[in-house]
Formats: sequence, C-alpha cells, structure tokens
Amino acid sequence: MTDEERFARLLLHYGNLKDRRGFTRDCLFGDIPARAVLEDPVLRAHYGVVVSPAARERAEHDWRRARTLGLRLLTPGDPGWFLPPPGAGFSPPGVLFARGRLDDVLPPKLVCIVGSRAASRWATDLARDCGSWLAADGWVIVSGGALGVDGAAHEGALEASGRTWVFLGSGVLAPYPARHAGLFDRVAASEGCLFSANHLYGKPDKAFFVQRNAFMAACACAVVVVEASSVSGSLHTARFALRWRKPVLAQPGSAGCNRILLEGAVPFRDPQELVEGLARRGGPGGGTLGENKNPLSGALFPEEIAARTGNTLTEVFQQLQIGELNGEVLRLPGGRYLNLRYPE
Repeated sequence: MTDEERFARLLLHYGNLKDRRGFTRDCLFGDIPARAVLEDPVLRAHYGVVVSPAARERAEHDWRRARTLGLRLLTPGDPGWFLPPPGAGFSPPGVLFARGRLDDVLPPKLVCIVGSRAASRWATDLARDCGSWLAADGWVIVSGGALGVDGAAHEGALEASGRTWVFLGSGVLAPYPARHAGLFDRVAASEGCLFSANHLYGKPDKAFFVQRNAFMAACACAVVVVEASSVSGSLHTARFALRWRKPVLAQPGSAGCNRILLEGAVPFRDPQELVEGLARRGGPGGGTLGENKNPLSGALFPEEIAARTGNTLTEVFQQLQIGELNGEVLRLPGGRYLNLRYPE
C-alpha cells in the first residue's frame, strides 16, 4: 500500500462520512481506493464525505508525528492487520495507531482478560495470576489498560516475560489512565503493543472505550471476565464475544459475572482450569470450551435438589444460603437456584 493511500485513509478516518459503513465495505475491504473517494466528486457525494480543515490539520500532524517516532499506522489489508471485516454488528476502524512490537503474522493465541476498575484485592490478584499463567503458556494477553483487573492482567503477563496488548480509549501518545504510564512504557518496550483508533493525543472518550471493547473481543480467541459490577464496561466486551460465538469465561461471585454466566458464559475456578480449558480449545479454529448454550437448564427448585441429594429440605436451604454468600449459587426469579461452580 502506498503512502498516498495510507494517508487518504487516515484523512477519511478523521473526516465525517455519512455512509461510513458503506465506505468501510467498499474501500477498506473492497476495491475502491480511498484516494479515489477524496478526488472524485461523485464518490464524495455518494459516501457523504466532509473533511474539515481541522481534520486535515490533525491528519497531517499525526502522520508526521507517527513517522518521526516510529509508530505504525495500520489499516485493513496491511500485514499484521488483525481485525475482521465488517459484519455481525462489528465495524472495524479505518486505521489503528500501534506503539510497540507488532509482527506481520497474527499471534495464534490471543486471550482477552477484563474486569472492574474498582476491583477487590482478591480480583486483582486473580487477574494477575491468570495473566501470568496464560502468558507462560504462550498466550498474548489482551486488555484495556484500565485500573483494577485490566492493569493486573497486563502486569501478570509482563512478570511471566510474556506478551500483552493494550487497547486504549485515548491516543497512544496520551494514554489513559495516567497512573499506568509506566506500565504502558514497559509494554511498548517489551514484546507488547498499544493500539488506538483515537488520534495520537486524543483524550479519553466513551465512544472510543466501547469501540475498543469490540476490538478486543473481535481479535481474541476467548474473553475472560474476572470480576465485574452489573454496569461494568467489561460486560460490553463479554457480550460482543457472545454475539460472535466466542467462548466467554467468568469467575462466579460478582453481580456482572453472575449476569454474564446466565447469558452464556462458562464459569472457571482458578488459573489452572483456565489454562487447561483454553488448551483444549486449541486456539483459532480449534475445538470449543463447552459454551453454555442453555445456561438456565441446570437451575433447580430446592425440592428437586433435596430429592436428588437425599438431604432434607432444611439442609438444602442452609447449603443454598452458604452458596449464595460465597457467590457459588444464584437464586433465579421463580424460586429456582443455579449452581455457578458446577452447572449441569
């Protein structure tokens, strides 16, 4: 791809397009060059292209800055481009800035680990262990660089001398959160990489956070949720993966994880079980992790549990209460209970 075509894609990425979906389909993954869209009045009108002076100035600045600093400007069709074409509710960006090491061949084993920013100490320890165990097993750890679970997963990968990718909601030269600036530097200086579709010095933006969640789910073989509230952004990542029929694993106990388990995720107990489960899948194109196709099928009434186990109803209720407190049992509307640790 020529520099002229690459810059044209950057310019259109920063510009306004009424039909960006059509442009992505026809140009980024089709046969129409982006340069032709800029030069041809009919094509400009067809896609509703408006490139303001501010957008052009930003594109020219970021183009020069990226070349000076050795940042990579990725676009569909490049060696190393790792996001799928549009479809099934996914819309890839026109360009991605990359800071760090990025090979021309996609790593065969990418796993996304996400969770709450306001995570408990227990959850950050688990996320660190999961990142470390999986990295030692050859997985590239993908996450969003946020405080809490994300940062711990990246740290675990680095401690195991493994690779980790960070997807930012801000620019790669103004990474957010600032408290993780040192972590981001270590990722870029090792075998890892930072990515962003925001401009180089872009501020954090909600739209970019949701977008980067989709990118993480799209490129990973599986998504792991360690701990999450019922409104955690990590649930976006999990739901994107479920929509695209990718395995999602969640640690039972927190409200968000319990919710995503009901929606089709599979529970895991510890890093070892996680590594073994992903190994059985065998990476892209391999087997399955036994996705929970009907997660409510194992829910039982207390009377049914008593009949199956031979315990009295009083004993069953006592164990169910303990299970609820430990995050191992979820009470469903209507009086049934679901064993999150060992669903049927």
